[in-house]
Amino acid sequence: MKNRYHIIQIIPSDSGKTISFKISSLKWKIFGILIIAIFLMGGFFIYKLSTINAIIISSRQVHAQNEMLLKKQQEYEMFFSELDSISTMEKQIKNILGTFFETDSTKLSKVIDKNRFDFTPLSKNRFNAELQSYTNGGKSDNWSKMPSINPTIGIISKQFSSEHTGIDISAKNDEPVFATAEGKVISAAKTKDRGLHLQINHGNGYITSYSHLQKTYVKKGEFVKKGEAIGTVGSSGNTTGPHIHYEILKNNVPVDPELFIEE
Repeated sequence: MKNRYHIIQIIPSDSGKTISFKISSLKWKIFGILIIAIFLMGGFFIYKLSTINAIIISSRQVHAQNEMLLKKQQEYEMFFSELDSISTMEKQIKNILGTFFETDSTKLSKVIDKNRFDFTPLSKNRFNAELQSYTNGGKSDNWSKMPSINPTIGIISKQFSSEHTGIDISAKNDEPVFATAEGKVISAAKTKDRGLHLQINHGNGYITSYSHLQKTYVKKGEFVKKGEAIGTVGSSGNTTGPHIHYEILKNNVPVDPELFIEE
C-alpha cells in the first residue's frame, strides 16, 4: 500500500508563486498528537496555577485570622488582668469591713461602725497606761522608745489576728516608711515571703518589723530616731500590691500594732 500524503498549499493574494508542503499521514498524526499533548499540558498547568493561587489566598486569610485571634487574646488577657485587680480590691475591702458586701443599709452601717479605724478597743487602755508611765505627762526619752506613731501614710487593709501577727497598711508605692520608735536596726534583709524588710530593737522589750519595702535607707547595726525615714513602701516578696506589713513584738510576743497608735 502506497503511503498517503497531505498537501498544504499557501496561495498568495497577488497571484504570486504558490508554496506547497507535502506531509505524510504518519507525520500528520504525530503533529496532531503533539497538539493534543500541548493542550493537555496547558490545561494541567492552568489547573495547578489556580490551585496554588487558592492556597495563597487561603494562607493570607489564615494569617489575617491569626492576627485577629492574637488581638482578641491580648484583649482577653487585659480583661482578665482587670478582673484580677477587681478581685484583689474586693478581697481588701472585705478584709477592711470584715464581711461580704451587703445591700441592707442598716446592716452595712453596723459593719462600718464596728470596723471603724478610729475606735479605741478596751485592750488599748493597758497600753495607754504604759505610755503615760513612760511619758509622765511629757515627751521624755522613754517615750521615744515606744512605737506609738504610724509607720506610713495609708489605710489598714488587713488587721491583726492570731493567724496574721501584724497589720497591712496599703499605701502609694515609694511612700516613706518611718521608724515608730528609736532603736537599733537588728535586721535588714530580703526574703522570698517578706521581701525587703527591717527589724528595730527599741531596747525596752519592744521590737518592730517593717516588710515588703521598696528600698531601705538604713543598715544593720545603725541607730535610728523615732520618726526617721528608714525606707519606702513597695511590693517586694509575696504580695499583691504596694503596702507594708508592720509588726510589734513585746518580749518576743506579737501584739496588735493598732493598740499603740496614739489618737
